Amino acid sequence: MITTVTLNTALDIIYRAPAFHMDQVHRLPGITVSGGKGINAARVIHTLGESVTATGFVAGYNGQKMQSLLHQEGVRCEFIEVQGETRLAITVLDQQQGTQTELIEQASSYVTPESLILLEQQIEKAARTSAWVLFSGSIPEGCPADLYATLIQIAKAQGAQTALDASGEALRYGLQASPDLVKPNEDEACAWAGIPTADHYSDQTLDDVLTAMLDHGVQMATISLGKHGAIAAQGSTRYRLHVPQLDIVSALGSGDAMAAGMVTAAYRGAELAEMLRYGAACGSACALQPIAGKVDLQDVQHILQHIKITPES
Repeated sequence: MITTVTLNTALDIIYRAPAFHMDQVHRLPGITVSGGKGINAARVIHTLGESVTATGFVAGYNGQKMQSLLHQEGVRCEFIEVQGETRLAITVLDQQQGTQTELIEQASSYVTPESLILLEQQIEKAARTSAWVLFSGSIPEGCPADLYATLIQIAKAQGAQTALDASGEALRYGLQASPDLVKPNEDEACAWAGIPTADHYSDQTLDDVLTAMLDHGVQMATISLGKHGAIAAQGSTRYRLHVPQLDIVSALGSGDAMAAGMVTAAYRGAELAEMLRYGAACGSACALQPIAGKVDLQDVQHILQHIKITPES
């Protein structure tokens, strides 16, 4: 069993516009799916054929609809309902310009101290029967900044391995609990290390960040580089991964799919190199879809054959 944890869930609405123009009326069919980073990952894990449970916080009508959609897809849910309303996340894909515009509501759910206790109990229960627990995304307002650190420690105490895919304070505090696997993108990783945002980071800079993550007790540190692949470290070994060029439909959720693929491969007993390959194949396959958290297994298998990975000691 794999458990994914999403504290800032969303109900995603995706519109594909042949051509999107400002100050004009567009009448478009929309696709509504359950969303949030860990939920996207859970849907990919389910597609890959592994048993997965999605948990975290949901609220209001949108939260109920989100859970209903997950049930329809066959993804098991064990969410904690809180006050307020799960946010909407609207994405407009302009097919002519190849642009992706996202309108994401501020979270309006309210997490009480009682809800936090229920969450901790849920993570403890899930970790007893889960080989891996994946923590993804941001932390809602009103929650302790070190909530991921607390939850990771709870999961580890029950014998589960833990993965963290987050940014900002969620990443900074979460790393203090030494998760087994961490997978930020290059901007998120460099921001954590106090490096100013840049259009390009040198190989040495990224290697220094990987080393710093390992020094925090992380067993496997990965930095995703989008279309340029990824780099990763475990002990003294470094890996560089290159992905094939693809006709991208949407990058929405590709990082979540990569995390899902890596955790799935680890669950099946793979080492870091194969985890990277499978994760990158899932992330790339997701980019061929308009919906976050969706992959085609044939795409995954095809892309796997064209991924190059090089160990660098």
